[in-house]
Amino acid sequence: MRQDKILEILEKEKSANIEDLARELNVSMVTLRRDISELYKKGLIEKFYGGIKSKRNSLSEARFFERVKLNQDKKEKIADLALKFINRDSTLFLDASSTSYILAQKIAKKKEFLNIVTHNLYTALVLSENPTHNVVVAGGTLDNKNGVTTGVIPENIMKEIRVEKAFFSCSAFSFEEGAFEHLPQSASIKKIVGENCNEIYMLVDSSKFGKKSIMKTFEIEEIDKFITDTYNEDLYKIFADKFVY
Repeated sequence: MRQDKILEILEKEKSANIEDLARELNVSMVTLRRDISELYKKGLIEKFYGGIKSKRNSLSEARFFERVKLNQDKKEKIADLALKFINRDSTLFLDASSTSYILAQKIAKKKEFLNIVTHNLYTALVLSENPTHNVVVAGGTLDNKNGVTTGVIPENIMKEIRVEKAFFSCSAFSFEEGAFEHLPQSASIKKIVGENCNEIYMLVDSSKFGKKSIMKTFEIEEIDKFITDTYNEDLYKIFADKFVY
């Protein structure tokens, strides 16, 4: 999308001259001003005479919440199903995915007195809206594009923490091999948590079926519940009573 390209340019350059931007995007000034107007209304940019600039702290949020909107109807259904497996006084882990963020929104509204660990700052903030929850954030180096902490610090913290149920999404899911991640740092912390939890819950929307990526996180045999938005015969054959849709 053209507006995404504008945000990418501002993320690198911090500001841009409107005429230069029109030439780079190969669009008319009328079209560009329309895009700028929409981005300004969304609070993603600031305008100055002859140009635009990034709005401080807004672009990283925009990236994450664009991911939340992608296949949001599927993620909402998955989160509703996952909510049924969460009981009062449980100890949980929610990964840094947009699906877990949507689950966190529902937990904050509908569940009470949970102990929840995460390394996603947006997820932690939405959980904190419910004062009955005890929220633990695994600190570390901030990846401001995704609102998550990364590096050896959160990994070392997670080696010491034990949770009953861990809720993960994935970048891709192979019917033969299991769950995969695009980013090695995401895969690393998921593997650590998976080794230290009682049950692994995979929250995977159907757009990720039948795919592989760079790093495998979980074998099929390691997954205790596979929660998705639609029936799939291959998954039912694999998981049987572990398959929730």
